[in-house]
Amino acid sequence: MAKQIEAGKFLVIECTAGELMDAVGSEICICDWCGRPYLPADKGCYIAVLNQWRCKECYERWLRNARWHPEDADVERRNFNFYAPRFGVKCQ
Repeated sequence: MAKQIEAGKFLVIECTAGELMDAVGSEICICDWCGRPYLPADKGCYIAVLNQWRCKECYERWLRNARWHPEDADVERRNFNFYAPRFGVKCQ
């Protein structure tokens, strides 16, 4: 089940590839960083500030080096508020 996870100041939703495919109406899920396709049961994370879904490995690598910029907050919130209900996650 998709859920919002703690990622510092970032708004991130952990979900399976299948949940992402259902949310966006796609028949395939590909990591937006490494480009590998994933099975519906594989987990990853939707990163609102980037408007990207990344596999767990690519997400962890991104999070280690990510820097939050306040000027991105409006776009990040808009992306999160758009996708959260599609994943069944409550908007804060």
